[in-house]
Amino acid sequence: MTIWNSLVEGLGSILTFFHDVTEPFTGANAWGWGIVLLTVAVRVVLLPLAVKQTNSMRAMQQLQPEIKKLQTKYKTDRQMMKTNPEKYRERRQKQQEATMALYKEHGVNPAAGCLPLLLQMPIFFALFRVLVNPEYIPELSQGAFYIVRDLTSVPTTVGLGAYVLVLAMGATTFVSQRQMMASNPSAAAQPQQKVLLYVMPLMLVVFGFNMPVGVLLYWVTTNLWTLGQQYVMFRNIQPAAGAKTAQA
Repeated sequence: MTIWNSLVEGLGSILTFFHDVTEPFTGANAWGWGIVLLTVAVRVVLLPLAVKQTNSMRAMQQLQPEIKKLQTKYKTDRQMMKTNPEKYRERRQKQQEATMALYKEHGVNPAAGCLPLLLQMPIFFALFRVLVNPEYIPELSQGAFYIVRDLTSVPTTVGLGAYVLVLAMGATTFVSQRQMMASNPSAAAQPQQKVLLYVMPLMLVVFGFNMPVGVLLYWVTTNLWTLGQQYVMFRNIQPAAGAKTAQA
């Protein structure tokens, strides 16, 4: 709990710092700009992990032909699971072991893609705590950001400007996921990924109506950063992946 309180208080201090820096230029909108700059600062700190994530994705793409060979070699189906469950489990285990050995051989970590998102979650929840608890930064209740008059309230009590942020959160999430899938054709071909592409943005829109507007601003900003970051990184790695495929 002490660590959590330190994180929340530290985040509040950083947000206050960005507010104080921008207030002479942005006036009443300084708290909103503070959240934007806080988001950018978090993403800059996580940039090395994002690069690692992209490199891991590239390596995974290049290993897809080998992974498909292993899936063919240790092929299983529902019929085998029913008629010969022992053989089914044995093949599944061998396939998993062979796949992990392949990853290890090429220095690929399948979990690397989740790290940037996982490390952002404590920041997200800490910001939520700062916004809903006035004891941390009482002045935030008067914080505005152009079309939004209160960053601590939920959209249903603020009005049209907050609804725009909710829709922007869903739209930018959809576009960033679609951009990610376009860079990884093997993942895009999976039915569950296609379902997730549409379901997650809709769920976020529903949940967004119960989030403080400041959290929505954080989410939209980080999505916009992600779009730009992925555009630059995927543009740089796709020719190499394509060249590898062509050689194969």
